[in-house]
Formats: sequence, C-alpha cells, structure tokens
Amino acid sequence: MQIGAYKCLTPLLTAGSGSARWCVALREGQRYFLKQFLTPVEPPITSARNPALRKRQQDRCDAFRERKQALYAALHCVLGDCVVPVHDFFTHEGRFYAVSEYIPTPFDTFETIGAVSPRVARELLYSLASCLGKLHTQGIVHADLKPEHIVVVRENDGLRVRLVDFDSGFLESAPPEEARDIEGDPVYLAPETFLCMTGQPAPRTRKVDTFAFGAIAHRLWTGSLPNVVSSDHTYLYEAALAGDVLRLDDRLPTAYNWLIRKSLSRMPEDRPSDTMLERLLSSPREAPRTSGEAVNSLSRFMKREGWRL
Repeated sequence: MQIGAYKCLTPLLTAGSGSARWCVALREGQRYFLKQFLTPVEPPITSARNPALRKRQQDRCDAFRERKQALYAALHCVLGDCVVPVHDFFTHEGRFYAVSEYIPTPFDTFETIGAVSPRVARELLYSLASCLGKLHTQGIVHADLKPEHIVVVRENDGLRVRLVDFDSGFLESAPPEEARDIEGDPVYLAPETFLCMTGQPAPRTRKVDTFAFGAIAHRLWTGSLPNVVSSDHTYLYEAALAGDVLRLDDRLPTAYNWLIRKSLSRMPEDRPSDTMLERLLSSPREAPRTSGEAVNSLSRFMKREGWRL
C-alpha cells in the first residue's frame, strides 16, 4: 500500500490506546515508522449538506495541524540525542500522518528491560531526568510518559534513554483545551490531567511528566508501582486527589524515597524541578544510604514540612 511518498512494508496496526495505527514504511530506500491518526479526519470538499458541521470539523482539523506542526518543530530543537523526533507530517486522503525514525527491532524499553541493579537503575533514571530537562527547556510536555515510551540505548560506556511517541505531547504554552484531545495512560496519569479529562479546570504543565517519572522510578528500582493504601483507589492519581497515603518500598534509598514521594505530590508545584531530579540521581561518590543517616545529606533540598509527606 502506498501512502503519499511512503510504501507500507507492514500492515497498519492499532497502537497503544487505539487513537492511531502504525506501520513500517519505505521512502527512497530508508525505513521509517509511519503513524496514522484515526481522528480528526478532514471533511470531504463535497460534504456540503451541513455547512456548520463541516466548518466545525475543518476547524478542529486546522487546530490539530497547527498544534502538531508547532510541537514537531520544537522537538527538532531539543539538544542531544534524547528524543525520536517526527521527520514528516502530512495528510493523505483526509487523514493525518506522522513519520519518525525507524528503530530496528527488537529494542529494549523500560517495559521490557526487566530487573536491573541499583547502579543501572540510577544510571537510567538520571538519563531519563536529563532527557526531560532538555525536553522541558524547549517548552515541550510529553504528557504520556510511561515505560514503553522510554527506549534504552546501549553504548560502550553504559546505557542512556530516548523518548518516543509524542502523540499526547503539547507545548506548555498551549495545552489542548478540549477533553477529547487529552490522553494518557491511567497508570501514570497526573491528577491535573484527570481533572482536565473530566472537564474540571486545572493547569497542565511539565509537572505532569514529573508525576509519571515518580511512578516509573519506583517501578524500575523495585519492580512494582507504589502501593495505594486505600482499597478504594486503583490508580496513583486517584490516591493523590483523595489525599491517600502511598506506601513506598523499603528497599528504596532514602534520597530516592524522598524524590519519588515528592514527584507524586498532589500539587504540581510541590514536585521536584528537573534540575533537582538530575542532581539527586547524578553519579554518587558512595553507595546510596538506606537508613535515616541520609537525611542530613538532603537538608539543602528539603523544606522541613516536605519531609513529612
């Protein structure tokens, strides 16, 4: 099948939440990942039965195109090889398509890498924090950060990560306003994203990625998500909105326990900055301490009331 200038080498398959389909495609001898957005769809020129409806559909498509073009342009400004940017964005027969770099399979992600040592976990989380810092510097919010969207790159001197799949991403200066344009995995969803999904006003900033980072860090380090104490709540965002207590794994070093707990704060402004994430995860001179003696080493990062969270 030919889609624009791209020849599909594999069938279009539904990806993730079902809002898009993707395939491997070829153009001028180069392989790419080709993604087809299922919505919105441009109305046919001939659809004139309901001019008002057609205008609403076209307006939505124009807004979608403008939002995506601005996002993809910003992605090309992210420093370092820490994201997989979109190289082409076009329409074909009324549908929108995005084209990104082809990553040969199989490749590891935070979802598939399995159990890792504490040293490797710290190395990967530091790389992830660095990527988020560079992304956020360009005003970009990933908005659907989860293990399968974090590719692990193996290099001679260790491991680093690259972020993929920016379908839910947006510029922090212009977040999507309509609930139907807001997506995210409920497992890693920030409280303010859920509020927006349900039509409640809440600012969506880079701190939605910080919330997801906290859950991902706990899972990478311990193999599981933080435990929601109340049986009435399934997801972390539910617990945060209800003021429920999260039980973190005792195996977490003290510094990381604090970092994760703060990242999962209900209020975005209480979550750590990108700079603080990088600082706490940078290569330590000695092994992280797991007892209360590490509290003193964190004093310059913490407000007294923050430690009681």
